[in-house]
Amino acid sequence: MVGLADLLTPTNGACMTVLVLLNARAGTIQRANYDVEAFVRNGFQARGIEAEVRLAEGQEIVEMAHGFVMTKSSGDKPKTLVVGGGDGTLGSVASAVAGTDVVLGVLPLGTLNHFARDLGLSNDLEVAMDVIAADHVEQIDVAEVNGRVFLNNSSIGIYPFLVAERTAEQKRLGIGKLAALGPALIRTLKASSWKRVRISIGNERSQKTLCVFVGNNFYDLRALGHRGNLTSGELCVYVVKQQSWLGLALLPFKAALGLIDPVRDVELFRVQSLEVKARRRHLRIAIDGETVEAIPPLHYRIRPRSLRVLAPKLMRSAAAI
Repeated sequence: MVGLADLLTPTNGACMTVLVLLNARAGTIQRANYDVEAFVRNGFQARGIEAEVRLAEGQEIVEMAHGFVMTKSSGDKPKTLVVGGGDGTLGSVASAVAGTDVVLGVLPLGTLNHFARDLGLSNDLEVAMDVIAADHVEQIDVAEVNGRVFLNNSSIGIYPFLVAERTAEQKRLGIGKLAALGPALIRTLKASSWKRVRISIGNERSQKTLCVFVGNNFYDLRALGHRGNLTSGELCVYVVKQQSWLGLALLPFKAALGLIDPVRDVELFRVQSLEVKARRRHLRIAIDGETVEAIPPLHYRIRPRSLRVLAPKLMRSAAAI
């Protein structure tokens, strides 16, 4: 098996500095009726890029990304790490890459591909490989909570429990995310293990809420949660206002349909940092669509332009919303 150090060994006079990691559990790979690994390998070769393509899973991808970042390049050009997967995979790898000179390339292979969409990438793998071959680098923001990087958003309160129940329903019934949302919501509302959390934002008053949404840059809830900017240097914080049980039950569907009322349903803050407190030893939080356990208090902050990514030249990266 080729070691990470071998990726930097010259081959036929060229310096191998591109590693491609494909998540074997990614939605596109699971549904494909062709060999995605071979398709990607041949696609890069056709574009004049020598790359080591590997199919891996979960923690193995994260470990390989950290190892690649630690290796030294024998050339002057920064190393490129290409990752094929969904938002959770990309967020995990970003933790290794952010703040380094390694450039991240993205192959959208997940189910929703929110980050790739906001980056301006097509879900078409041929087009995504064209973007990587064009070698246009943008420096974008990432956010972090207690030192863990995320690319899209993080949530505390009722939503992480909904995500966990949705995942369980998907596995139990063999259905998609949207189909699993209804039964997952019913199970979540019946649970009693999630409680209100208290947030402190700058000089604003401390307040309690059932749910906090923290975005890396501004999310327009009326535009199906799209971001038009990844370099504004701010966190977008939506705090859910007091809701009836019916109102709370309808919020996930209103968010999915872009029907959230920014005045009645939520309160918006645009800040560089915030703190979330809870009277529990552990909190379940959602990060880029996956749930993890965290130890409060939770400290969120923005890290402006700390991630180098390959993106389309027309990416909107300067204008704030």
